[in-house]
Amino acid sequence: MKNYKTIIIIAILTAAIFLMFSKLFATQTIQIVLETGQEVTTQDSNYFSLVNVLIMIISSFLIGALGVFLYYSEELNELISPEKDHDQIMPFLKENEKKIFLEIKKNAGVILQNKLVQISGLSKVKVARIILRLERKKLVKKERYGLTNKIIIQTIDE
Repeated sequence: MKNYKTIIIIAILTAAIFLMFSKLFATQTIQIVLETGQEVTTQDSNYFSLVNVLIMIISSFLIGALGVFLYYSEELNELISPEKDHDQIMPFLKENEKKIFLEIKKNAGVILQNKLVQISGLSKVKVARIILRLERKKLVKKERYGLTNKIIIQTIDE
């Protein structure tokens, strides 16, 4: 779904750029009426009709808005997307977050929360808070599993 949205935005952006430049560089037929009543018709690309100005303003707005959207959406997706390579994220995690995340990864991406408490040597509250931070970063998800939680590394399709 994300790819279709990006493709549509790029298509609209391309159309807006094409429309902008076609209106900007198109020659305009100008009819000048002199004081003597004589009419002179000429073509010039320095004058624009009101419709052309409105089209260029709307095109400029679309170009700017869609460009900013594409720039920032890609940047945000790289930071918080579950599609990223987890090794690239490791330098941005705090020490205890790295420790917990690596333990989950060691156990094939799934581990029970009470087992994490035992392995890490951290308190239940500390582990719960770390898992919550990892959930907010969309690295793991938590599912109820009896009296404890199952912690799962998020995959591409989630």
